[in-house]
Amino acid sequence: MTSVLIPNNWKPRAYQLPFFRYFARGGKRAVLMWPRRHGKDDACLHLTAIQLMKTPGTYWFMLPQYGQARKAIWDAVNKHTGLRRIDEAFPKEIRARVNESEMKIVFKNGSVWQVCGSDNYNALVGSNPAGIVFSEYALSDPQAWDYLSPILEENNGWAVFNSTVRGQNHFTQLAHLAKGDPNWFYSNVRASEAGVFTQQQLDEIKFDYIRRRGYDMGLGMFLQEYENDENAFVSTYNSVFARGAGEKMRQPAPANVPTVSRVAGIDLARFGGDNNVVFIGDRLEDGSLTEVRVESWAGMDAVFTQGKIADVLSSYRVNQAAMDGDGVGGPIIDNVRAQCDGRGIVFEEYHNIAISGPYGNRTTQGYFDLAREAEAGKIFLRDERVIGELGARLYEFNHKGQVVLQNKKEWRKESGTSPDFADAAVMASMILPLPKNFQGKGGRPAFARMDYDVI
Repeated sequence: MTSVLIPNNWKPRAYQLPFFRYFARGGKRAVLMWPRRHGKDDACLHLTAIQLMKTPGTYWFMLPQYGQARKAIWDAVNKHTGLRRIDEAFPKEIRARVNESEMKIVFKNGSVWQVCGSDNYNALVGSNPAGIVFSEYALSDPQAWDYLSPILEENNGWAVFNSTVRGQNHFTQLAHLAKGDPNWFYSNVRASEAGVFTQQQLDEIKFDYIRRRGYDMGLGMFLQEYENDENAFVSTYNSVFARGAGEKMRQPAPANVPTVSRVAGIDLARFGGDNNVVFIGDRLEDGSLTEVRVESWAGMDAVFTQGKIADVLSSYRVNQAAMDGDGVGGPIIDNVRAQCDGRGIVFEEYHNIAISGPYGNRTTQGYFDLAREAEAGKIFLRDERVIGELGARLYEFNHKGQVVLQNKKEWRKESGTSPDFADAAVMASMILPLPKNFQGKGGRPAFARMDYDVI
């Protein structure tokens, strides 16, 4: 009797292991934001092999278009082994029969696996899948998931969405949702940290893109395909941040540079779809700002939010905090300050007031100052949502000829959310650091000093 081990002659890479562990624990929803040539489809094929042997059912591997499914998956050959990818993932010993024309495999345990396209999901009416892989979801028809998700909900099925990014579209929005939902698995792995390529190889790939497509297009292609930069092709003529700023901000922070002050920017949710965001960073002696932690949660329950903010600030030993006082912020700030009383945290109630000069308001100047720091190599970030929102920030001119940020209503119309993560980071960057041992009146100063504080 022949025995076969599943996964078949394949071992996941280190960054792929958490994905498999999540499903081994019963997970149902996953988003893989992995770069080109980092094994998205291979990992999903082998995961499906495990799942269909454990639980007999119907499983689909969905490409953006039905026409590309045969080339990309069904007939694709692993150049390292010379074997078809489906033969590696689903060895012949576990199969009952194969339908080449329908790209379907029936297994001895009764499971069925089929390759299909998101462009003809209506043709799948009447099916009852137990699991679906949406490959290159950024290029797929999002209506396919709208149609199929209730079916999976009803039968407790699972879904995986893998893709490289294509700007801020439905895949990016789903990734942001997954990152903030503890029931989802979210993995954002950049080529510079995955270990698949050496830094020399990545530099050569980037240079080849630039050589063939020119600097702007080539760098944009590299950042999108290998560094998951959702803003790689944002228009630069009215962007606050220059193209390539994200690449600079992702660089490792300097080692052995002492911290002057730990600062936090707090942006509060104003609408139901917004996030409360606490961005915590360290201002270093050389003037750099390095990200320490980004905490976010949805919902507008004021009592919960106040306690959560106080807990986060205390847990991370924040020295100075600026909180958005516009809109719903005022009462919450007072209550958070009261809860933090005696903990030595210096607070500033931040307001986006109009100012004179080239910038129309305080926040616009804060964004441009942060952009200049980033260009000078003084900003070090890890959170992709922060980097993404900063990179997508556009500017315009008001009736006085001053530079102002794109109206948030326009932002929400285009992206469906507010730039909460970017705003929190900018607020933190605007705090003028006080020494850690600073003591104000009574040992508990009430306000932080900020760059544009007229007081």
